[in-house]
Amino acid sequence: MFTKTALFAAALVGPAAMVGLAATATPAAAQESIPTATVYYTDLDLSTVEGQETLERRLVKTARKVCRMDERAVDSFLPSSSSQACYRKATEKVDGQIAAAMRDQEKAQRYGG
Repeated sequence: MFTKTALFAAALVGPAAMVGLAATATPAAAQESIPTATVYYTDLDLSTVEGQETLERRLVKTARKVCRMDERAVDSFLPSSSSQACYRKATEKVDGQIAAAMRDQEKAQRYGG
Protein backbone atom coordinates (compact mmCIF):
# COMPACT_ATOMS: atom_id res chain seq x y z
CA MET A 1 0.00 0.00 0.00
CA PHE A 2 1.08 3.60 -0.40
CA THR A 3 2.96 5.31 2.37
CA LYS A 4 3.09 8.85 1.01
CA THR A 5 1.63 11.82 2.79
CA ALA A 6 0.99 15.34 1.64
CA LEU A 7 2.68 17.89 3.85
CA PHE A 8 2.20 21.59 4.06
CA ALA A 9 3.76 24.49 5.86
CA ALA A 10 1.25 27.34 5.77
CA ALA A 11 1.27 27.09 1.96
CA LEU A 12 0.82 23.45 1.06
CA VAL A 13 4.03 21.95 -0.25
CA GLY A 14 4.85 18.42 -1.27
CA PRO A 15 7.06 16.02 0.70
CA ALA A 16 10.20 16.77 -1.33
CA ALA A 17 9.60 20.52 -1.37
CA MET A 18 9.25 20.64 2.40
CA VAL A 19 12.98 20.12 2.85
CA GLY A 20 13.74 22.73 0.18
CA LEU A 21 11.57 25.28 1.97
CA ALA A 22 13.71 25.13 5.09
CA ALA A 23 16.92 25.29 3.07
CA THR A 24 15.91 28.44 1.19
CA ALA A 25 14.41 30.34 4.12
CA THR A 26 15.77 33.81 4.78
CA PRO A 27 17.17 34.52 8.25
CA ALA A 28 14.04 36.51 9.22
CA ALA A 29 11.74 33.78 7.94
CA ALA A 30 13.85 31.11 9.60
CA GLN A 31 13.05 32.65 13.00
CA GLU A 32 9.32 32.67 12.24
CA SER A 33 7.43 29.53 13.21
CA ILE A 34 5.74 28.00 10.17
CA PRO A 35 2.82 25.72 11.05
CA THR A 36 2.96 22.27 9.48
CA ALA A 37 0.67 19.27 9.25
CA THR A 38 0.59 15.84 7.68
CA VAL A 39 -2.35 14.81 5.54
CA TYR A 40 -2.52 11.09 4.84
CA TYR A 41 -3.85 9.74 1.59
CA THR A 42 -2.64 6.16 1.64
CA ASP A 43 -6.22 4.93 1.85
CA LEU A 44 -7.38 6.89 -1.22
CA ASP A 45 -7.44 5.94 -4.87
CA LEU A 46 -6.47 9.23 -6.45
CA SER A 47 -7.26 7.98 -9.95
CA THR A 48 -10.94 8.48 -9.04
CA VAL A 49 -12.84 11.73 -8.63
CA GLU A 50 -14.04 10.54 -5.21
CA GLY A 51 -10.47 9.98 -4.01
CA GLN A 52 -9.38 13.41 -5.26
CA GLU A 53 -12.35 15.13 -3.63
CA THR A 54 -11.68 13.36 -0.34
CA LEU A 55 -8.04 14.48 -0.40
CA GLU A 56 -9.13 18.03 -1.17
CA ARG A 57 -11.52 18.02 1.81
CA ARG A 58 -8.76 16.69 4.07
CA LEU A 59 -6.30 19.35 2.88
CA VAL A 60 -8.80 22.19 3.35
CA LYS A 61 -9.89 20.91 6.77
CA THR A 62 -6.28 20.62 7.90
CA ALA A 63 -5.48 24.11 6.56
CA ARG A 64 -8.39 25.49 8.62
CA LYS A 65 -7.03 23.79 11.73
CA VAL A 66 -3.36 24.69 11.24
CA CYS A 67 -4.19 28.29 10.34
CA ARG A 68 -6.58 28.57 13.32
CA MET A 69 -9.54 29.69 11.23
CA ASP A 70 -11.98 28.69 13.98
CA GLU A 71 -10.37 31.04 16.51
CA ARG A 72 -11.84 34.51 16.49
CA ALA A 73 -9.87 37.73 16.68
CA VAL A 74 -10.41 39.90 19.74
CA ASP A 75 -13.68 41.86 19.47
CA SER A 76 -14.58 40.18 16.18
CA PHE A 77 -16.60 37.32 14.78
CA LEU A 78 -13.91 36.75 12.15
CA PRO A 79 -10.57 34.93 12.34
CA SER A 80 -7.50 37.14 12.69
CA SER A 81 -6.00 38.62 9.54
CA SER A 82 -2.93 36.40 9.96
CA SER A 83 -5.17 33.31 10.17
CA GLN A 84 -7.02 34.40 7.05
CA ALA A 85 -3.76 35.04 5.18
CA CYS A 86 -2.37 31.65 6.26
CA TYR A 87 -5.52 29.86 5.12
CA ARG A 88 -5.65 31.72 1.81
CA LYS A 89 -2.01 30.90 1.09
CA ALA A 90 -2.43 27.26 2.11
CA THR A 91 -5.55 26.63 0.05
CA GLU A 92 -4.17 28.35 -3.07
CA LYS A 93 -1.97 25.31 -3.60
CA VAL A 94 -4.49 22.52 -2.97
CA ASP A 95 -4.88 21.65 -6.66
CA GLY A 96 -1.11 21.37 -7.07
CA GLN A 97 -0.89 19.16 -3.98
CA ILE A 98 -3.54 16.82 -5.32
CA ALA A 99 -1.78 16.64 -8.70
CA ALA A 100 1.55 15.86 -7.00
CA ALA A 101 -0.07 13.17 -4.84
CA MET A 102 -1.67 11.65 -7.94
CA ARG A 103 1.73 11.54 -9.70
CA ASP A 104 3.36 9.94 -6.65
CA GLN A 105 0.62 7.33 -6.37
CA GLU A 106 0.79 6.56 -10.11
CA LYS A 107 4.59 6.15 -9.93
CA ALA A 108 4.29 3.87 -6.93
CA GLN A 109 1.78 1.70 -8.77
CA ARG A 110 3.86 1.64 -11.94
CA TYR A 111 7.20 0.89 -10.30
CA GLY A 112 5.98 -1.08 -7.31
CA GLY A 113 7.01 1.58 -4.75
